[in-house]
Amino acid sequence: MCRLVWMFCLLLALTTFSAAQLTPPSGWNMQSTGDAIVMTSPAQNPGTHVALLLLQPGSPIGPLKTWFASQTATLAQISGRILEASQVKEQGGILFRVIQVENQNRIKLRLVFYGYASTRGISIPILQVPPAVPDNDPLVVTATQYVLQLAAQKFELNPTTQPAAQPDMQPAQSNSGWRPKTDIDLTYHAKAIIPKERDVPLKGVYVFIGYAFGPSYGGVGTTMTWGQRATQQLLLLFANGVAAKTDLKGDNLAGHHQAEGFATMDVANPAAVAGAPYGHWTDNGDTIHIQWNIGGPTDLAKKGNALEGKGERWTPFQLVEGERLEGAFVRKMEAGLRSQWIVLHKNGTFEGDGVNVTMGGEIVSPNFPAHGSGTYDVHKGSMILFFQNGFTQAIACIIDAAPNGDARTVLLNGFPFERVR
Repeated sequence: MCRLVWMFCLLLALTTFSAAQLTPPSGWNMQSTGDAIVMTSPAQNPGTHVALLLLQPGSPIGPLKTWFASQTATLAQISGRILEASQVKEQGGILFRVIQVENQNRIKLRLVFYGYASTRGISIPILQVPPAVPDNDPLVVTATQYVLQLAAQKFELNPTTQPAAQPDMQPAQSNSGWRPKTDIDLTYHAKAIIPKERDVPLKGVYVFIGYAFGPSYGGVGTTMTWGQRATQQLLLLFANGVAAKTDLKGDNLAGHHQAEGFATMDVANPAAVAGAPYGHWTDNGDTIHIQWNIGGPTDLAKKGNALEGKGERWTPFQLVEGERLEGAFVRKMEAGLRSQWIVLHKNGTFEGDGVNVTMGGEIVSPNFPAHGSGTYDVHKGSMILFFQNGFTQAIACIIDAAPNGDARTVLLNGFPFERVR
């Protein structure tokens, strides 16, 4: 990844900028995919396609480099499991970062993120490089030069942008299991709420707070590390015998955090619970036995209302359920930056501004309204927002109550919204 950083700086110094047109480099294919445009290179051998993804610009919140690091980490996590991440660099007013991921097909890809100022915010083109392509490959050089030209013209994608017609070009394919259209679709798609007739009740929820050995991503601008890390995990035991273990908090990108809460967890669907982090549990009287789909079994002895295993103690945990709140809650930002807020009412209605930041903001979740109103429900640790335009989003929710019982902080996917009235 250091070679990619060096090459970017060299190209920035040598490139002569010309007017940027929304036509791909010579020989490349271009197609629309959702709210993005994908440019795919030619390839002489299977698995050597390079792809460039253009997204609509985002609006920075907080310090620019911190926001860019957070956005790129979120985008990379959608694409696959993060293996390594470089720090954010800046050269000539352009931000630059490389993140290596392993996708669902076990293919390790290098994602090169660029960031530059455009009219409506910060545009983040993403270059996807498969493992068979070296950093100094002419295709990587061509794509980098193309991005630098876009940055010089402050080009940004908008909802009306359409790729130029290319009747003689066909979407690139390969035999490696890598498909540009699917692997670089970094848009988050809201998961469906499980209907009542298929909603399996929970028999028990437990939390473990301690230390575990494994991979962790310490935060923006850092790299993946292995070792002992603090962890907060939830164990869910469903009435149909399905067990699930997830991270309670989402700051560890190497974990299994349920960003939507559990109102979207479809444990009645055998296909949905066939892999991690699921298993099957049985109650043997004084012991809970869990056979995980991946990994060895777990036996947890009942100790009062808690469960104990080897080096583990799981205590009961209450997911929020059915709450109706009355008040205004604000995610307070530093001076000069706009805060986000949500107003919740006892009658089940809400108004919100900037709540989409909880699911990555407009770059990651373009369908999540930045401003809007509607009705809400609280179920299985999720706050479900039903917007008037028909969009629905479940968000992991924890409510911190004051001694008088009133909610003082609403945590939405780890983002604190504090009561102001």
